[in-house]
Amino acid sequence: MALGERIFVDWIDGWHKESSPIGVNVNWVHTKFMLLDPLGAEPVTLTGSANWSEASVSSNDENMVVIRGDKRVADIYFGEFMRLFAHHRFRESVARHIEQFGTAALNTWKPQDLFEDWRQWVPAHFRAGSEKDIKRRYFADEADE
Repeated sequence: MALGERIFVDWIDGWHKESSPIGVNVNWVHTKFMLLDPLGAEPVTLTGSANWSEASVSSNDENMVVIRGDKRVADIYFGEFMRLFAHHRFRESVARHIEQFGTAALNTWKPQDLFEDWRQWVPAHFRAGSEKDIKRRYFADEADE
């Protein structure tokens, strides 16, 4: 499923439904990855086409590579994860707005978390133990401090 296909208007960013598949058995590029502690001292990157299922490793033509301790590889994959996450988060936000406001959505949608006044968003990132605090410290390599 392509999440982006669920937004049925093109006034947001010009995306359209994908065209016909590339083959009989494979409709699209089939790949995935998993990151374990990507910003840590010993990151682990798993990447390939395997679905982490019995069939993917015993009877299908799929693969999976495990890369241990390579910070550069983990950083590249983590950057791609963040890009994909931001892309789909945006599209989901728009889809929810369209669902809530229907035809009025075209003239009412705006980013929900951009503030001109820093006091509206900065303090939440420094509340000890909060999700935003944990994320901020992890990205800044302060998780153990």
